[in-house]
Order: sequence, then C-alpha cells, then structure tokens
Amino acid sequence: MNQLLLQNIDAVFAVEDFTALGAIQSIKAADKKIPGDIAIVGFANEAFGEYITLSLSTVNQQTVHMGEEEWSKIPSPKLVLKPELICRQSSTGKKHTK
Repeated sequence: MNQLLLQNIDAVFAVEDFTALGAIQSIKAADKKIPGDIAIVGFANEAFGEYITLSLSTVNQQTVHMGEEEWSKIPSPKLVLKPELICRQSSTGKKHTK
C-alpha cells in the first residue's frame, strides 16, 4: 500500500476485506482522507466491515449461500451466484446498501 500511495492513486480494490483493513491503516497513516483522497473497496463482506469507522465498501461473494447450497440435500448441478457490491462509507462517503 505504501508503494501505491507514492503513485497518487484514486482508489484501491483489495483482494479481501482484511487486506482492505490494512490498506485503510496505511492510508490513514499517510494523512490521506478516505474516500476523499482514496476510495477503498474490499472483497468478501466480512462481518467487521460494516462496523469499522468508515464502514468498508465490499463485494459480497455470497459465502453463506454457497455454504447452504453445499449442505442442501439436492444441490444444483450448476449454480452461479452473482457477487453484490455493497457501497459503504469507504468509497462513497454515504452509508447505503442494497
């Protein structure tokens, strides 16, 4: 993240929410504003993301639904779960989710 901050970036899409949390720490340490200077979005919709200060925008990969399908008695032969973007304060400055 520190290397990216030297490149004057506008946004970060982290590979998962815990990585996004680390990026947030680095961005704050560099005295950059989230989302004013740099927006950040994670991936996985971990439970903590909604509760940190600036709540974390994330992509919900439908983990719970995946688990439910795996444990169902009659699994679908092919199931495509569409990821869902959850916009929170780290990328929009306003808290709203679908």
